[in-house]
Amino acid sequence: MAIVVYAPALALSQVTGMNVYFAIVAIFIVCIFYTALGGMKAVMWTDTFQVIIMFGSMLIVIIKGAIDLGGPSVVWETAVNGSRIEFFNADLDPRVRHTIWSLVIGGYFTWITVYGTNQAQVQRYMTVPTVEQAKKAIWINAFGLFGILTICCYGGLVIFAKYHSCDPLATNRIKTSDQLFPLFVMDTLGEIPGLPGLFVAGIFSAALSTVSSGLNSLAAICLEDFVKGIFYDKLSDEKATSISKFLAVGFGVISFLLVFVAEQLGGVLQAALSIFGMIGGPILGVFTLGLFFPWGNSKGAFVGTLTSFVFMFWLGFGTNIEIAKGNLVIPKLPVSVDGCPQANLTIQSFPKQGESGGVLEFYRVSYMWYSMIGCTVTILVGLFVSFLTKFQDPRELDPNLISPPIDRLVRFLFPEFRHKILWDLGRKVCLVYITSQKKENQTRTECIVCFALKFFRCETPKKR
Repeated sequence: MAIVVYAPALALSQVTGMNVYFAIVAIFIVCIFYTALGGMKAVMWTDTFQVIIMFGSMLIVIIKGAIDLGGPSVVWETAVNGSRIEFFNADLDPRVRHTIWSLVIGGYFTWITVYGTNQAQVQRYMTVPTVEQAKKAIWINAFGLFGILTICCYGGLVIFAKYHSCDPLATNRIKTSDQLFPLFVMDTLGEIPGLPGLFVAGIFSAALSTVSSGLNSLAAICLEDFVKGIFYDKLSDEKATSISKFLAVGFGVISFLLVFVAEQLGGVLQAALSIFGMIGGPILGVFTLGLFFPWGNSKGAFVGTLTSFVFMFWLGFGTNIEIAKGNLVIPKLPVSVDGCPQANLTIQSFPKQGESGGVLEFYRVSYMWYSMIGCTVTILVGLFVSFLTKFQDPRELDPNLISPPIDRLVRFLFPEFRHKILWDLGRKVCLVYITSQKKENQTRTECIVCFALKFFRCETPKKR
């Protein structure tokens, strides 16, 4: 949340000249206010209006920019000539930042984390009355996500076409690459009253949407799992609402303080996706361990998740520390200042490689792989600890706790081998029901067997 607030604060500062920290304070005050008072209902309604503003402002900016440059064909040709179009980089080296493998495989784990295990998303699903409506909402969101990502990518091409011969960062017009888009807006729309403000409104809409849902989710989790689960198991609705509001305000203040950390993490996009991987990867791993591996127990899940968190934080923060020291350099594509009107300009020199060898080579792993690495570490350590500490017997497990497609796949692919790995989900449970009822009534026994076959996916008992 701190990162998504820092980005629009930079934009507002670039457009209006307002101090960055004052803009951050303004964003958090507004967001905390309506989240604490309105709860999830306020979050959902504001999200609806904010997404309309976000799409509208982005479209106006990039369409106007492309027209001024001569149309989409000029934008595309400039990007191709500047080596900004790269579709099929199939390099298997995980240290290469963006390849087809890191985007497809690493991106898959990242988005599964966001849409499958993120409390802010799951809480949105729970606001609709049926599972079918939740599925429809996810599909609608998928098309919307594809649209906004396409707009953002094309916006990047338009910005490059605008400044391909006079890079603003190299000429010190801006201090960070995150200020490129606000600068582009002012250069393109600055003379049209109101349009720069529309752009700022669109950026703010994205930030407010993310922060409000995050604050609401954190407050809900803390209330249910800690306040009610540990301290007060019986709370009236009035007290629960009051506590939830105080929690939302408290988490908002914490997020505000974390902004001072976020501004040290480099580019906003990489920082956001890195943190998604560092935190979301281990969480995805523990969900995967529980859904797909019936041998995992509570000790394995806890140790696996904790180990993965420690490992991923070491990887993520270690990488940023080495970047700050200058030992690790993120490769950049070449830029030019040949078209700048000022005379005697020189391009700011960037080291191409930095130090090499040792642990630095591990720090070079692309941030796109973070979610997969975190998930894998959780599963491997979780299974290892589970087998060391008396693993869960799958035959004593309720089969409804394991993913049904995975259960059917294992039964289909390994009809004989599955017995050796105890993949007879719920078998002992079924036998207990059947045996306990046989002594009383034969008719009742048949009903219990049918119940077991339907809900526990047991095999039909063989006649002796």
